[in-house]
Amino acid sequence: MKQQKAGTRRQLVEDARAAALIGKWDEAITLNQQIIDRSPRDAEAHNRIGRALLSQHRIPPAIEAYTNALRADPANMIARRNLQRLELLRPASQNEQTDDTEASVERVIMPRTSVFIEEIGKTWVDELVNPAAREEIASVLPAEHLELEVSGDRLIVKRQDGSRLGEIEAKTAERVTSLIAGGNRYEAYALGPSTQSLRVIIREAFRDPALATTVSFPRQITSRAYLRERDLLRQRDESDFFLLDDDDDDDEETTTTNADDEETAETDADTPFIDESAANDEDESNI
Repeated sequence: MKQQKAGTRRQLVEDARAAALIGKWDEAITLNQQIIDRSPRDAEAHNRIGRALLSQHRIPPAIEAYTNALRADPANMIARRNLQRLELLRPASQNEQTDDTEASVERVIMPRTSVFIEEIGKTWVDELVNPAAREEIASVLPAEHLELEVSGDRLIVKRQDGSRLGEIEAKTAERVTSLIAGGNRYEAYALGPSTQSLRVIIREAFRDPALATTVSFPRQITSRAYLRERDLLRQRDESDFFLLDDDDDDDEETTTTNADDEETAETDADTPFIDESAANDEDESNI
């Protein structure tokens, strides 16, 4: 019977995650609430409710959900970080005069989930430089579709309503703007706020035939190669890095052995030789 209950809870978690993945926030809240009814201290279920409420721009209930997650698990960093972010949003939410949740939900454009899958050479993840005010950055939802605007040699990142969020760093901006001029098209999505800025992912949406052999983000290939080498290095056994020490130990052991042999030889040389037969004859004469 216990196994069936555990299986049912597992199914609720899977259904809740699936609902959130396609933006069915009310359904996700209901499913996670069923999990909490069974396990009131399930911090992850509280976090998922907070995420759903945040996506609906329901700031005070989202704060309450993340607070409940932190009460259930004081070490939960997801809840802690989201509460820090929501504290910046609380004043703006209190000034809103409308309680129309459906209108708020319509403002959030959920992209297809595949846009977050990194493709070597076709995607670039980075933090914005010259970011907007913290309050503006905090209001950006993960998965929010952003706009890219070329301004000279700069690449500006804006929200759908035109508010500026920041810029792509100079080297990447220079490359992307030149490729846009050549006919390529790119999309940008928010990944989430960092300590001082906003992390975004830029994706190549269309490659012009004239640029068929041009990689959008060659630096990502180099970075991936470095990370792969680093991971392989970390996977090596520690003994691989102490061969020299082992050899030194062997040398010391060999030296010690040789020294012992030499000491034994010297001791044998200092000891006078006694003829056993002469000693026996002397004993017999005494008898």
